[in-house]
Amino acid sequence: MKKLFIYVLLCCLSYGLKAQQKTTVSDKIEAYNSAFPKEKLYLSFDKPYYNTGDTLWFKSVLLESNHTINNRTDKIYVELFNDSSEVVDKRAISLNNGLGYGDFTLKKLTEGTYTIRAYSNWQQNFGNDYFFQKSIYIGNVGNHTLLVDSYQKLNTSTTKRTLDLKIRLTNIKNEAAGLRDVEVYLMKDKDRIMRADLQTSQAGLIETQIPLGDNKITGNYSFYIIDKKDRNRKAVVPILLQDIDEIDLQFMPEGGYMVNGIYGKVAFKALGADGLGKNVKFKIINTKNEVLTEAASLHRGMGSFYLLPQKGENYAAIFTLNGKEQKLMLPSAKDEGTTLKIDHLSKPDSLLIYIKASETKRIDQPYQLVAQAADENIMTIAINLKNGFSNLKLAKSNFPDGIIHFTLFSPEQLPLNERQAFINHKQKIKLTLQTAQHTFQPRDSISIEISASKEDGSPLSGTFALSVTDNTQVKQTENENNMASYFLLQSNLKGNIEEAYWYFTNEEPSTSAALDQLLLTQSWVGYQWKEILKPLETPKFKAEKGNLIEGKVTGLLNKPMPNIDLKLLSLGKSIFFADTLTNAEGKFTFKNIPFLDSAAYSIKIKNAKGKTAGGVISVDEFMPSKELVNAISIKPWYVNADSISLNYFKTVEKQKKPIDTAQLKLEGNKLKEVEIMGNIKEKNFIQKTAWDATLFKKITEEELKKKPRQTLFDLLYERIDGFTTGSFYADGCFGTEAWGLDEVTGKPFPPAGKPRNHRSPTYMIGQKPIAIVTIDKINTVIVEGREEAYQGSSAGNLTNMYNVSTSNALPDFMHPTNTYIFNALSAEDIKDITVYKGCNSFFLDITTRSGKGPWIAPTKGGYVYRPQPSYVPKEFYSPKYGVNKSLGLPDLRSTIFWDANVVTDENGKAKLSFYAADLPGSYTIKIEGTDLQGRFGYQKSTITIKNKTESK
Repeated sequence: MKKLFIYVLLCCLSYGLKAQQKTTVSDKIEAYNSAFPKEKLYLSFDKPYYNTGDTLWFKSVLLESNHTINNRTDKIYVELFNDSSEVVDKRAISLNNGLGYGDFTLKKLTEGTYTIRAYSNWQQNFGNDYFFQKSIYIGNVGNHTLLVDSYQKLNTSTTKRTLDLKIRLTNIKNEAAGLRDVEVYLMKDKDRIMRADLQTSQAGLIETQIPLGDNKITGNYSFYIIDKKDRNRKAVVPILLQDIDEIDLQFMPEGGYMVNGIYGKVAFKALGADGLGKNVKFKIINTKNEVLTEAASLHRGMGSFYLLPQKGENYAAIFTLNGKEQKLMLPSAKDEGTTLKIDHLSKPDSLLIYIKASETKRIDQPYQLVAQAADENIMTIAINLKNGFSNLKLAKSNFPDGIIHFTLFSPEQLPLNERQAFINHKQKIKLTLQTAQHTFQPRDSISIEISASKEDGSPLSGTFALSVTDNTQVKQTENENNMASYFLLQSNLKGNIEEAYWYFTNEEPSTSAALDQLLLTQSWVGYQWKEILKPLETPKFKAEKGNLIEGKVTGLLNKPMPNIDLKLLSLGKSIFFADTLTNAEGKFTFKNIPFLDSAAYSIKIKNAKGKTAGGVISVDEFMPSKELVNAISIKPWYVNADSISLNYFKTVEKQKKPIDTAQLKLEGNKLKEVEIMGNIKEKNFIQKTAWDATLFKKITEEELKKKPRQTLFDLLYERIDGFTTGSFYADGCFGTEAWGLDEVTGKPFPPAGKPRNHRSPTYMIGQKPIAIVTIDKINTVIVEGREEAYQGSSAGNLTNMYNVSTSNALPDFMHPTNTYIFNALSAEDIKDITVYKGCNSFFLDITTRSGKGPWIAPTKGGYVYRPQPSYVPKEFYSPKYGVNKSLGLPDLRSTIFWDANVVTDENGKAKLSFYAADLPGSYTIKIEGTDLQGRFGYQKSTITIKNKTESK
């Protein structure tokens, strides 16, 4: 959009000359936006929740901040975290015009809340506020599954508050878990608050009262229930109080603060114990207890009122909570300052802006009002507040769709007031879904015709993701957040927005007013003025355009080495060769590298004779974000389960049952029985020296290639459950006894009867220490503080290892284990890791690429680069049925169809087809997408599946 600079002359000519001076604050904003343009990222999914063993399908859309096509970045990173904020899987997704496709196979995952996070390397310059993040629940059903019907109520009728708890436990068949001894814990996050031993009634009921005292119950509290006789049977029950117990009532004056003597709007938001908005009403009183105004929330606990604060006065909100009157003070008003009020609801085609100043701020110098949208200055207006006010009327046609951010700057170029307004030009994609009929039979072929048009009815070419899900298994929410609500609203605001799509369901005045109150109460993601107005710096994270390998060559004292000839060779199945020279700063770039699935590259310095020369090569490698994931806890599916989710997990359980092979027709020739004979593999060093060593886990070369810069410690921490550092006591096996791990909290605790002060830390897995670490058949051990290597037979004997010379000396695993092994050795150096488990300890057997044992020095003149390979997405399997539809296994799919690459042509049309599954009921067809020019579309449709007898 062409920038519009408006200079409003509201007084004499001398002021007009000042107003025409260079607007340096605007220049700084434009320079920052040019150097640090923002990107927005969104992921579409096939369904809202999953079961272990499912495949999660997604499509990614990366856009510029103005919602147009992105040509800056060609790769994003998608990570899957468990509820302990640990990465369990990740993908590097290659993009084409900002579009990417991928999937996660959810095998071997435990039940619980998981979080998907996606971002580009460039987005790391702005922090995780700009990352895409979504929490999902992955369930698992089996013989140990407990279904929980939970009723919770806060009881304030007595002098001490209690939480009345009533829980009914059943199995998956709805049979009561009667007369079961259970342990019940009250948890706050991972911390245990209290514990009780209870027994269920004949009907599977638990009824109890939990004293709360002065504790404030928030959404982080839950109950943890364990069956004493079957400790695999357990359940987590979040505390979901329906009554309003605690209210966090927050006040946010329009423009940032109140000023005494200036009439202004004050927005508010009331949050309940669960962090969600709670409707509330209250009165505003002064110090004389005079009621000045009354207010009530309009939507999700948000609302606003007007107040004229006076100097020397304080104001409070009076409301009733649980039958008791509560009093909450409003933020104090400033004696001096400016206010900014924007009315974009009264006039359909205009914005009304009112700026006022207190006595000392009425100066004969220009203020600046800056309007921004999507990293672009839309207009800069010089404001004269000599008379104490300035009123403006601006045409909405000068602004794009979406959120406009207004900032009032002082003559000294300091931000004073900020306000957001939403402009809606009704620019969107209209989508229609048509099928030949509304009712189909199981395993019928179903064709869909998609039509896309602009707001004026003209055809539109766009890219869309379409999913079809079975409504008997997958519950689709009515006001589901989608691509339109994310890009237009959620990506621009901090914090959780409840039902963001609701604000786009209609154009009623009340809905527009609720959206305005949302903008008044939620913080803006960007516009951190200290960063924007300071001198520009070089971005820390590069935009990954194309497939490049960049780095630097340095010599003595880290001095850059120019004009160095570098050779690059791909390692693996695909062969690729390239060469380049370093520039004056020692930097180099290999361009036009082909995308290879699992490529590794050898980079070497070659001198004139073709031999490897000296010099240290470093490569600019992608570093994953280390910012913590703020996961939103999701209620487990088994707590107060609805019929749809219950049916979904029951159907999954049916699919796990053994197949009746008698019903399957076998084809082909039967082969003769073959007896396989061979030599028994010889035991390795650890198995020879430790009689009780059995294979526990193996980390392969393929796994190590995915994280070449990860240390051995980080590898083990991520790949092996329970790996940590722990402490031991001079007792028990080998003179020690390990701390245990609390099965509820996961935290270490000392053995019964032992003091909490400990002897020495070490590395451990669960409750057992790592006793031996061998590297290329060389055993490294610390005895009396000296590092020694035991190689071969008797010298490495376990008994000899523990024969230390003094009574105070401890075995090697009682000392801090060789720091080099765990913190300096990286996946790049290692070929494979094998973990063995013994009766009282664990053992590591490591094979390095060099084969030189623990004495590995950095190689000069060479570098092996193993980037995270670009993920090749799987193809969604959609069965095809012929005339005879009765053959084959039962078709119980929950995701009936998924197509992430639906493209409408120049006529706005697209066609596709799929086959129905076996279960009668109905399907939801959901489609969302963009034209990559600022428009978004979202639509749902339903079709019915009936058996032949039902159709008649």
